[in-house]
Amino acid sequence: MQNVHRLTVLGLALSATILLSGCAGATRLPMRSKGPAGEALQIKQLDLSFLDAPGTLREDVVRRLGSVDTGYSNPRLFWARWSESKWGYWWVVAASSGGFGDAKRIWHVHNLLVSFDQDGIVSKKELFNDDKSPWVEFHSRLADAPPLDLSQPIQIGVLGPGKLHTITLGKDLIQFDLWKGKVTHLQISPQAIIRISHGLTGAATGHAVTCHTLYFAEKTPLGAKISFCGTTNPVATTFQYLQQYGTPQLRWD
Repeated sequence: MQNVHRLTVLGLALSATILLSGCAGATRLPMRSKGPAGEALQIKQLDLSFLDAPGTLREDVVRRLGSVDTGYSNPRLFWARWSESKWGYWWVVAASSGGFGDAKRIWHVHNLLVSFDQDGIVSKKELFNDDKSPWVEFHSRLADAPPLDLSQPIQIGVLGPGKLHTITLGKDLIQFDLWKGKVTHLQISPQAIIRISHGLTGAATGHAVTCHTLYFAEKTPLGAKISFCGTTNPVATTFQYLQQYGTPQLRWD
């Protein structure tokens, strides 16, 4: 027990030494923007004021905000997504071997949801300056989405960490395919998915990617939940599928 205590004290002392011999800071940088696929944007700041003008049509929105259009196909909803960076951070740690450090930009994600009435006129807009808040609102707007065409199953490619590589959306079943494992395929009813949560693990795969977790009503050979990451269009399609074919009691956290 004394040895464990000594190791703990030694570890804290080493950490303090590193902190005291290093430094970190933030610095203002030239403004940069990235589009929904992570591409560099030339614009310095988006002008969204035109959305408040009476009678603004969907065509106007698509034309003026095309650079941040996620490409999600829904005549009643326009989804824009972009990232902006005005600041960066740096840190340096001195060491006997010469030291080491890093410097990176700090990015902030923005999501814009614009709804249209049956005549294609803007009826509502909402801007979310983070990547946590838009999902419940996005779900509420899917009620007006046209039904998905499932005459052929829709395959969704999965990105990011984990063993899952494909989700296949069918009329009666949703299938999960894994790269490896004791079980590499799972088919369940979309009604068996009872909850969706949203995480920030997409930051490791790029600003164009978001990550989510599906929870099952009962434990399956793959466990009680499964996580997936994807770009905007596949993610939106998966959510629309669950809105239309999932249980009405599905929780959107």
